[in-house]
Amino acid sequence: MELKIISVIEEQIAVEFTGKINVLSTYNQQFLGQILFKNGDILQVTFQVHKGLKAFYQLIIQEYSLQSFDYVVEPEVIDEKQRQIHYPYSIMKNKLSDVLKLYRESLKQKPPKNVKIIVNGEFMHQTSEVTPDEFEVLATLSEWNGVDDVYQHCPLLDHEITGALVSLRKKNALKILAPRSNG
Repeated sequence: MELKIISVIEEQIAVEFTGKINVLSTYNQQFLGQILFKNGDILQVTFQVHKGLKAFYQLIIQEYSLQSFDYVVEPEVIDEKQRQIHYPYSIMKNKLSDVLKLYRESLKQKPPKNVKIIVNGEFMHQTSEVTPDEFEVLATLSEWNGVDDVYQHCPLLDHEITGALVSLRKKNALKILAPRSNG
C-alpha cells in the first residue's frame, strides 16, 4: 500500500527542498500539522498534539488507517535551529514497517469506542511499578475518559497507548464503564 505522504516526502527529499508541507484535513481544510525541510532533510514534524518522530509516525498511521489528508508544499526559509529530528529519512522509513506492524497487532486489543475508562482509585494507593507509557496514559486519563479522547490527547502512538491500557488493566489500575443500555 503506497501512502500519499510518503511520495510527497520523497519528492521533497529528491529535489533537496527547503520549506514545509502543511497537513490539512481533507474534510474541512483544518491545519493539522507540518513537516519542515531544509535542503531535503526533515528537521521537524508536528501533527495534532504530537511532535518529532512520534508526529511523523502518527501521521503515517492515520493515513494508513484510511484517514484522508491534503498536503500543501510551501517553500519557506527554515532555520537549522528548528531541528527536532536528527535521523536521516532512510532510517525513519526503515522503522516504518515495524511501527505499522505493531499498530495492526494492537487493533485487536483496542477498547471499544463506546466505553469510558477511569483510574481505579485503589490502584493509586498501591506501590505497583508504572512504566513511562503507563504514566502517560494515566496522566491523560486524569483529564479524558472517552476512548477516542485518550487516543487523541495522549502523546504516545496508538499502539503504545493500547499496550499501556492492556498492562494497566492487568494491574487492576483501570475501571471500564460500559454504556447504559436503554432496555
